[in-house]
Amino acid sequence: MAGACAVWASLLAPGCIEPLSLDAEPPASELAVGETRRVELRFMRLDVEGFGKTVTIDTLRSLPKAVLDDVWLLDMELTGLVRNALEQLRDLPAAEAASLPVAAQNMRRLLRTTPDNAILDGTSLEELIGLSAAIGIPAPRALADILQVGITEEVIPIDSAARATVDGLITSHPNAQTRRGPIDDAHPDGLWPVAPSSIPLTLGDVVNNFEELPARFGPMPTEEGKMHPGFIEEAEGFSVIDEEFAMTMKVTANALPFKGVDLRDASIATVNSKGGQIETLFDTSDPEWLTVVGLVENPAITVMTVRMVENDAFVPGGDARDPLPTGNSPVWQLDPWEFERLVAEMVVDAASTLSDSCVSFELGTGAEAFRSCVDPSAWVTFETFNDIGNPPAPAYMWDLQMELAQVRLHDGGLAEGEGDVQFTLYEVPLGVSADEITQDIADNIAANPSALRELANQLTDATDKDADFFYVVPAPDAPDAVAGDWLYFVAETDIPVGENGDPIRPYDYEFVGFFADAALTEKVSDTIEVEGDLAHEKVRVSPGDVLYMRDDAGRTHRIDVLEKPSPFKVALDLTRLD
Repeated sequence: MAGACAVWASLLAPGCIEPLSLDAEPPASELAVGETRRVELRFMRLDVEGFGKTVTIDTLRSLPKAVLDDVWLLDMELTGLVRNALEQLRDLPAAEAASLPVAAQNMRRLLRTTPDNAILDGTSLEELIGLSAAIGIPAPRALADILQVGITEEVIPIDSAARATVDGLITSHPNAQTRRGPIDDAHPDGLWPVAPSSIPLTLGDVVNNFEELPARFGPMPTEEGKMHPGFIEEAEGFSVIDEEFAMTMKVTANALPFKGVDLRDASIATVNSKGGQIETLFDTSDPEWLTVVGLVENPAITVMTVRMVENDAFVPGGDARDPLPTGNSPVWQLDPWEFERLVAEMVVDAASTLSDSCVSFELGTGAEAFRSCVDPSAWVTFETFNDIGNPPAPAYMWDLQMELAQVRLHDGGLAEGEGDVQFTLYEVPLGVSADEITQDIADNIAANPSALRELANQLTDATDKDADFFYVVPAPDAPDAVAGDWLYFVAETDIPVGENGDPIRPYDYEFVGFFADAALTEKVSDTIEVEGDLAHEKVRVSPGDVLYMRDDAGRTHRIDVLEKPSPFKVALDLTRLD
């Protein structure tokens, strides 16, 4: 017995504790008005420090989906993914591109457009062809000098196209703007902003292979009452994790549940202890507090269908510098996800590298025939001399290229309004590494461990019956200010959730906490911090104390604290008053 005593002493408390005994089955009948019943609550500790709790993919798949969806992992930056998708479309072999819808083929040509292959017919730059012929220089050379790119260099750089697409098409989507998170003073609705150029990913996305992404980022009404068309038409085969996926968390906690009372019938109930310890459950100062295995080295999407919509009307470029800084084209009044607006934004991005300069073209005699100038605002002017043709009208660089893109989008006989672009790509890299994903997950959960509260409760489901309050004794080395016996009023986070993610019972407490009077006017409990817990109304008790509280059915009860039966027990007389 001495050896057993030593083992339990090391786990539970200094000195040997009394032998365990089974509590008698509590009465099943509801407590009657005026009736008093006595209960004894035992507190037991099993402190674990740095214990590795491993959660496998199979375990996660068995949990309620709503619980997994509430665990935010990271905001995944999409510029790399979009760049890879546009690059793949641009580089698609001609034979494969021929099977694409006409609008998608035209979009591919737009991404491949250079001064050497640009078709200026039907645009305001068409005059440039005649001017070039008149002065005896190739039109591609003149266009390249005006746009400040090489003759075979893309007119719209792929990086500018990717950034503008993410900002206009993706960031404008309602579900890419906010995500669910904890409710606090700064976020009373529980909605948190998503990082720029990103979409929020949850544990549910990872575990369920991102199956809901097309629905979540498909068509959706905006706050302004418009309909965002969405940007993912189809997404299958997200290769982010494999079947070896697992998360191991080092846990420091009292591993045993708390004993409490269901006041309906004064029966003993248990409360999962993990939720109340969530803020101290993980030592995030340890760089190995969370390890993740089973992430694929190069995450990718097997199949992805992207969609862009055009405006139903032709959108002319501007013809004036004002209003600054982009001019008077109606394109700036379009929704940010429309094709014409996207192209204009692509050129604005690319134009940030333009230099303030002029290019001049001469006749064979040496006389100047044509000049084009670009100023720091990307305003382009054209001028001819010696009666050499009619120059294009001045415009911003984006006005010229947006008009060119619109005209070319409708090649192949497409009418205005028929140029919606949709294309399917295969094996598109996500543009983010497994190491980056792992680090983001660890950093984000470390900053908000409460996100794992319900997950921790599910993994150690120790709740039994519907406790209204429970008994806690701080560790033996606790400061004098918090040492002793405490009664905790149950918190909303103590109520388990069901398969649909909703609490299994409502938190219908009109008065939360313990009071000194039956009218519940003088509260004696508060949320003082005890071993890291700030979530529960709690009160320290001693023999002779009298408390009052109201349960979730609106019944008022008197609690008389009796002499302690033993160091780790509290005895209470419970009386229903109404």
